[in-house]
Order: sequence, then structure tokens, then C-alpha cells
Amino acid sequence: MTGIGLLGCGAIGREIAGAVRSGEAGGAFLAVLFDQDPAVARSLAGDLDFSGPVTDSVDRLLSAPEVEMVVECASPHAVRAHAETVLAHGKDMLLMSSGALTDAGLSQRLAVLVQERGVRLIVPSGAIGGIDAIRALKGRLDQVTLTTTKPPRGLRGAAGFRDWESREITEPQIIFEGSALEAVKLFPANVNVAATLSLAGIGAEKTRVVVMADPRATLNRHEVEARGDFGVLRFQMELRPHERNPRTSFLAIASAIEALRAACSSGIEIGT
Repeated sequence: MTGIGLLGCGAIGREIAGAVRSGEAGGAFLAVLFDQDPAVARSLAGDLDFSGPVTDSVDRLLSAPEVEMVVECASPHAVRAHAETVLAHGKDMLLMSSGALTDAGLSQRLAVLVQERGVRLIVPSGAIGGIDAIRALKGRLDQVTLTTTKPPRGLRGAAGFRDWESREITEPQIIFEGSALEAVKLFPANVNVAATLSLAGIGAEKTRVVVMADPRATLNRHEVEARGDFGVLRFQMELRPHERNPRTSFLAIASAIEALRAACSSGIEIGT
């Protein structure tokens, strides 16, 4: 069994904690709940009837002897603030806010810690399929484009949507077009897909991203086109927004739970 320290007890953290408690995440068990807002962590503990440590102190999270892996489901800011400390303490880490890794300096420092401390840093595929194919063909990719379409409410609050907050959007509208590096800065809670795709493929500066708002959209749509001397890859996912967090999808959470199960269990594994 692997003791899990949950870093972030919001909507996504609740789903992952519930999956761990129900046994859906294989050999994982919930050891510590952390949130920068103690009331949020206490609320989750109460709902789960969890009697273990609940804290807003990263030091307490990492000092708990039962914690072998920290599962981050908070924000890119939380990754920047805590990931190096987690790895330096010899803890494995499952990281959902992959957008933080487009910071080349941070990514390099984390890679060094992984090697020095002999720990694992796991990034789930998230709300996108085909990451295995992109990674397998990484050296042969010439261009990769991601087009993400969401209902306007799924983009609210993002810096890249600020100029559109007060406008009525009546038809599909391109909100952003540029590199994945720019996209993750402007839409940090919306385009972890872009970050994960770029990390698996040709990098954040070369991966192109288009963000669209469609008032008629009821699903989050991600379309990927990758080209190279091997041919063309095209993937399309149309995913229902999560009922408690419209900026993410059920697949993003299910992907994290599956990655956690694989990391904490033994047996036959299908796919790469």
C-alpha cells in the first residue's frame, strides 16, 4: 500500500480522494489532507469520515511517515511553490497542473531532483488521448496543433479571456491563437492539455494552440493534429465538463486516478 498526501482539496481533489478511499486507485490509501484553506481540507475530511492529519502546512504534510507520494491537484502556483520541496524530501509526486512544467527552469530543476533523490514525477495524460503516440513519434514530429473549444463559462476567470468577460458571445469565436507556452500563461486552469501535449511532443514554443469559445457548445472539445515524415495523426475528444468544475473534464480526473492506480499497483499494464 502507498500512502498518499493530497495537495489540494477542491473539486478535483475531492474526486481523487473519493477514488482512493473507495479502492478505485488500487494500492493507494489516504494519509494526509493538505489545503492552503484549512476549512476546505476539514470539509473534505468530514465528508470522507477521514480521521488522519488535516493541515495547511507543507512541512507537516511531508513529515508524515505514511506519505510516500504527494498528489497535486491544486494549481500551477502550487507546483511552483511546493514541487521541489516534495521531491527533495524523497517523496514521489503525481502532478496534475502540467502547465507549470512549461517553465523550462523549473522543469530542469525537478528533473535533477528526480535523478538525485531516486523519486518519480508522474504527469497523467489528462483530458486528451493519444499522448502515447505523440511521445513515441516525438523525434519525427514537424508540427503539432491543438484546438480547444469550450463554452464561454468554462473560460471565465482566465487572463486570456479578460477582454471577453463583459461581451455577449453569440457564435464560435477564436479567443487565442499562439504557442502553448503563451496559452498556459493566459489560460492556466484550462489548457493543461496544451502543456501535456507539448511536453510529450515538440515543446511548448513550437506547439500551436487555438482556444475557441462557442456558446452552443455543451462539451469541451480538444482536436489535435500532428504531422511529420511518418504521416498525420488526428485525435478529437468531446468531453463533458465536470459538474463541480466546468474548467476541467471527467477524463482529466479519471486519467489522474488511473495514473495513480498504475503507480500504486502491480500487474499487467497495457499501453505506454
